[in-house]
Amino acid sequence: MKAQNPGGAAPLTEGSTARQTHTLRNHARSSLLVGITLLCGCATYSPRPIDPFHELEQLERRTAESREFETLLPGKPEWIPLRARVDFTDGLDLPEANTVALFYSPEIRAARSSERISGAQLLKAGLLSNPELFLGPRISTNNSDVILPAGLSWELPLWGKREAEKELADRQLSAAQARVAAAELRVLTEVRSSFIRIAGLNQALLAFEAQLGGGERVLQWVTALRQAGEIDAVTVYLAQLEQDDARAALAATHLELESATRALLETLGVLPAARLSISLDPDPASLPDLPSLSRRKLLLHPEIRTALREYEAAEASLKLEVARQYPAIRVGPEFEDDGGDASVGAGVGVELPLFDRNRGGVAEAEQLREATRERLSNSLLRLSHAEAQARAEWRANERMLGDYRAGALKNAQGARESLELRLQAGQSNVLEVLAALRALTGARVHELELGRKSAIARLHAAVAGGTVLNDLARNDPGKGKR
Repeated sequence: MKAQNPGGAAPLTEGSTARQTHTLRNHARSSLLVGITLLCGCATYSPRPIDPFHELEQLERRTAESREFETLLPGKPEWIPLRARVDFTDGLDLPEANTVALFYSPEIRAARSSERISGAQLLKAGLLSNPELFLGPRISTNNSDVILPAGLSWELPLWGKREAEKELADRQLSAAQARVAAAELRVLTEVRSSFIRIAGLNQALLAFEAQLGGGERVLQWVTALRQAGEIDAVTVYLAQLEQDDARAALAATHLELESATRALLETLGVLPAARLSISLDPDPASLPDLPSLSRRKLLLHPEIRTALREYEAAEASLKLEVARQYPAIRVGPEFEDDGGDASVGAGVGVELPLFDRNRGGVAEAEQLREATRERLSNSLLRLSHAEAQARAEWRANERMLGDYRAGALKNAQGARESLELRLQAGQSNVLEVLAALRALTGARVHELELGRKSAIARLHAAVAGGTVLNDLARNDPGKGKR
């Protein structure tokens, strides 16, 4: 009588077991070999802890000693002066501050970090896709033998996908570089504007100190008159009130000067504890003549170049999305071992674009391109209005300053000298002297304010119109040859 197999499957014999063991060993060796191959050349992770105290020490070292910087002039030296060697011990002048800002300004460093990320993405883009490896095993439904299938396939670089990826990454890197240039121009403009404000506040301090000194002499005079019974308590009170107001104005100007200095140090990327002295020689408000607006210069502005590079990146992104609508095709060899019978062949895998066809990606990329085109138009419009507004403010302030100097300030020096003589002789009315001191100080402060506004408006008009920038295309003798 023969034994029955109720499961209906063929019994496992000693021979089939031996074949399965041999097949599994081969499979294990193959898997180990493939794993070792894949791991060779891989980057290893190395942690880099961050310590806030160490970072704070790094910030403190920025101004610990004089340094040599390798600088590349981003604009004309009469508008944006630079100095390669920065000495922090003898006061920071405008060229040195510009150099420090180019290396330490938080806004510029953030833009350069984004540029480096775009550079790494360019390294990644356009590489061939990794091969895809498939390993079994499977169990045969016929005799329960182990079948070892294996396949290796690559995606064919069709439809220009690789070139589109490389072009997109390259355009994104160019846009990041343009954003760095725009950040540099914004920061350097703010540095010179801060120097102009600090210079004006220093001069305003001198005016308030002169008023305070004159007020002290008036108080001495008033005290003597009060003791002699020639004036009453009301006049004494008014004299003291004028002196207190002058002292408060001096303190407020000191506070404004300290705030402006700290804001400048923050723009430079320097800690407030550095307490760098600011050198205002030569006068930062002494600017070149402002030429008429040039369309060619306007188009040199980094904001316009950034918008152009972003539009080119949007074009490359659309090209990539169009290439992705075509099916991905993978080819490669295949191997199968079935109970000692081996077979070798080739396989082809095709993604069938029946439903998606990347219509969403293409539509999004098209709208992105239109948005970047609109952004370029808006940048041109904004810069044109900014240049016109700054130029109008500069002209208006220059006109008011000229009228003020020809009018209220014309005889101010003579009036101050006459006031000093009256104070020495005691021949003037106390209230008249107080009013004259206040008027002379107010006139001087107003003149400084008009001069500050005029200089900053001229600087902003030159920046918005591209006057401060070098025309690299015109100054490059090898451009035609390339």
